Amino acid sequence: MDEKRLKNRGLRFAVFLYCALFFQLTYSAAAVHAANQATVSSFAFPFEHFMPFVSWMIIPYMSSGLFFALVPFCCRSREELLVYTKRFSFITIVSICCFFIFPLRFSFDRPSVEHPIFKFFFTFLSKHDSPFNQAPSLHVAYACLFWSVLGRKLKGWTRWVVGIWLLFMGIATLTVYQHHLVDVLTALILVHVGFALFPYPFETGQRRLFMGKHGDLPFFATVRSEEVNLESTVFRRNQGIGNVYYAIGWSLLLLALWGGTYTFVVYFLCWPSLVCFAVGRNYIISNPRFLKKENGWIPGFKKLFYCPYQGIYWLLWRFFRRRNNPPLFEVLPGCYVGPRATRGDLNTLGLNKRVLVFDLAAELEEIVSLHVGENYHSFPLLDIAAIKLSDAERILAALVISYQQLKRGENMIIHCTMGYSRSMIFAVLLSQKILSLDLMDAIDRVKSHNKHLVLHKHALELMKVLVGKNS
Repeated sequence: MDEKRLKNRGLRFAVFLYCALFFQLTYSAAAVHAANQATVSSFAFPFEHFMPFVSWMIIPYMSSGLFFALVPFCCRSREELLVYTKRFSFITIVSICCFFIFPLRFSFDRPSVEHPIFKFFFTFLSKHDSPFNQAPSLHVAYACLFWSVLGRKLKGWTRWVVGIWLLFMGIATLTVYQHHLVDVLTALILVHVGFALFPYPFETGQRRLFMGKHGDLPFFATVRSEEVNLESTVFRRNQGIGNVYYAIGWSLLLLALWGGTYTFVVYFLCWPSLVCFAVGRNYIISNPRFLKKENGWIPGFKKLFYCPYQGIYWLLWRFFRRRNNPPLFEVLPGCYVGPRATRGDLNTLGLNKRVLVFDLAAELEEIVSLHVGENYHSFPLLDIAAIKLSDAERILAALVISYQQLKRGENMIIHCTMGYSRSMIFAVLLSQKILSLDLMDAIDRVKSHNKHLVLHKHALELMKVLVGKNS
């Protein structure tokens, strides 16, 4: 049995008890603080006056307590339980601070309820909750926290049922007249910030599946351990970046609604918010080909939808490429590495004919003069994300073979968008492989050409695993 698997329910119960007591004490203190204020303001968007009151949704709303008690017992390992506790603590502490600093109250009158069951729950809610402690909505934040655990555990129809129920739990905050929309949106922003700061652990089941692909011979034990650690790094880093995009998307949507009296503002900010959600999703699932097709071209409908995303990257590329002088440097004879080049860059370096191109950029298309038939190879990688070992092995193998087969007068270009990280990783790996260098010597060699080289911890970890496998 995995040593990290939770062996007794005592720790889970302790976490549940901590969460319950911490929530009750801090939430009650914030409510008392708001109630003692001379005036407590409220904030609602104009269109919220059309929000319907749905009495039966008090049922999913009140079920939050049941999930609150059960979810800690669904955590299978100490690491998973620790992450859950950190996320809960972060969300609760930040929310309570907001309640103290910016106290708000719900401003609509709740209609009377005649149904006896629903009336019982609304009476209970009135006695044990208050119209204060609004933004961010802890009810919505906790629903997302519950799903972060249950969504990974449940399969099939049960996953759908629980997911829809938790969605109703979040929507119910609006339809039972307990929260305004600003409370929901600020809760979603807070949740994704918390998820980014405390990424979900690489699950035990995922570790077993990954290691099972590499056999059970003792000889491979060290290699397998390093590869599993690398996969864990990829999982956690890309998950964190994806959640940052989600948080930005909700923030833009909130700003769009805030400027709701100006239709242009709504359209202008809602579009980028949707783009952020789409990009964030592709980071979380580590999908670098969400834009480009196999041949490296980006379909027209994707260019239209992702225009804000690509536009920002184009501006960043135009700005940061000025720091590269020359834009491309020769890391090996006939092999040039750097950012996405322009036609002028190619003319300056004399790279006008017989050029083999390896495009690692996932965000922008290659310039037309380099996107030529069999000489162009597209291997998109997500910017600032951790690279999967399988993708790195495939790219490095193609680079080594292509470089070794270069003919006299031919040149090869390896580039990403900015030329600081993705292309530099493979410049180091190719130099190490071709020249049979020590990894640190290869890094120093590339750094001597490009002082702006950026190699994060995950990149160094990847390179060490690759060099170890190929030695």
